[in-house]
Amino acid sequence: MVPVQSQINNPVTGVFGTGQVQIFSSSGSWTVPPGIGRVRARCFGGGGGGFDLSSPSGGCGGGFAMKTIYDLTGVTSVAVTVGTGGTSGTGGTSSFGSYVSATGGSHGASSSVPGTGVGGDINTSGGITVSGTSPGGGVGNLFGNGGGFLGSYAVPGTSGAGVSSSNSMANPGFMGQSGGSAGSSYYRYSNPTSGQEGAFSLDFIGTGGGGSYLGAGINGGGGGYNGTGGIPGGGAGGYARGAPGLVIVEY
Repeated sequence: MVPVQSQINNPVTGVFGTGQVQIFSSSGSWTVPPGIGRVRARCFGGGGGGFDLSSPSGGCGGGFAMKTIYDLTGVTSVAVTVGTGGTSGTGGTSSFGSYVSATGGSHGASSSVPGTGVGGDINTSGGITVSGTSPGGGVGNLFGNGGGFLGSYAVPGTSGAGVSSSNSMANPGFMGQSGGSAGSSYYRYSNPTSGQEGAFSLDFIGTGGGGSYLGAGINGGGGGYNGTGGIPGGGAGGYARGAPGLVIVEY
């Protein structure tokens, strides 16, 4: 996917370079185009997977980093790694060569370590979740750390964490609204929103809402109990799988 300049509306970071963008949803290699001397990379780490315990534990959100590389002299290509979502374990690290990376979030059963950005001009962390806390944490993003849960206490963030019970609401993200569930039933009465409606923007990737009970997060939001994390980098709730990360290259 290579959006052209006219398709991008980045209110915070603006259009970079020639306005060309390459989005990696799986690992590969970025080839330096002729005449390009600098590049900006955004990395989202993979979300942690939920863990199967007598009291299920969700996964922490992946980290985020953004970095501008000003000198590509002699560089013809850069390896791109996209972190996988965790399955009952830690999510994978996403990286743009050795320039910048974002680690994946752990699961809350034996450790509670959110992913974090490494080497970026901007580095933020995913949302935390701890042992016995079933919802997943949200991914870090341009605007700050992801939302999470510490036991029964919500930790606000710029991406939403999931919901832990069937009669409560998940956390909203910076742009996206949360999902929730009605009464003690297993049915959702609302779905989370992505925050990406309208003009496409790289800046708002990873700012979605957390998932409802048995529901998935969206646009980086954590999954509710037994719900998958939202791409990119949302932590899973309950027994589910964390979302894979993402690497975005602007040049």
